[in-house]
Amino acid sequence: MESFNEKDVRLFYRFLNHKFLTELRFLKKGHFPVFKIVKSENEFVKACRQWNGKRNVYAGLRDRRKDLKRPANFSDIIGIQTIAIDIDPIRETGIPSTEEELKRAIEISEIIQNWFRENGFLPPVRAMTGNGVCMYFSIPFYEVNDENRFDITGKLDFFEKRVCEIFRKDLKRLNCKIDPMYDLPRIVKVIGTLSVKGENTPERPWRLSYFLDEPKRMEDEKLLKAILEESL
Repeated sequence: MESFNEKDVRLFYRFLNHKFLTELRFLKKGHFPVFKIVKSENEFVKACRQWNGKRNVYAGLRDRRKDLKRPANFSDIIGIQTIAIDIDPIRETGIPSTEEELKRAIEISEIIQNWFRENGFLPPVRAMTGNGVCMYFSIPFYEVNDENRFDITGKLDFFEKRVCEIFRKDLKRLNCKIDPMYDLPRIVKVIGTLSVKGENTPERPWRLSYFLDEPKRMEDEKLLKAILEESL
């Protein structure tokens, strides 16, 4: 089984489209967390390859300040240009998904993607994260500063709760949930790396994450406006 897809890792780095740097975190239950700040695509790929299979590999979703030297916190975020909706099948904590559970997460992601398309928004790019699906919405770069930091966090929270409300029946039917992703320092799975959560078993295996859709950035001004106006 392939355990590292350099092409998808590079595509993911480009999709994030960070202005200055990218924060990586390498996490596994029972182990002290490790982080690395990288400033180029090749640095990003090298670090992801080094930790792939040993830890779960994550990257900061939002833009960090250019002089960051440690894991980012709330005050270190300078901009938003990608919003994520993370879908997980409901199961016991800390274990991989079964194929059936993963299939249900993919099904609800298609329903959500189609709804945005049918309502005049650009469809999000979807990726299988190993145990569920993450949906990435590209928006024009929106600056975050100390004057609007709390306000934009609230609007992202509203957007996420609105998505949960719109798809409440489908989420219940398919026994899936949307995990909170609205906080500014949020990290996300690096697509193209191996998910090593829990124990690797035939029924609940570790999986290589991959894109379900072409990871092409198409920035949605209408979606940004709807989020800022809380009008979805």
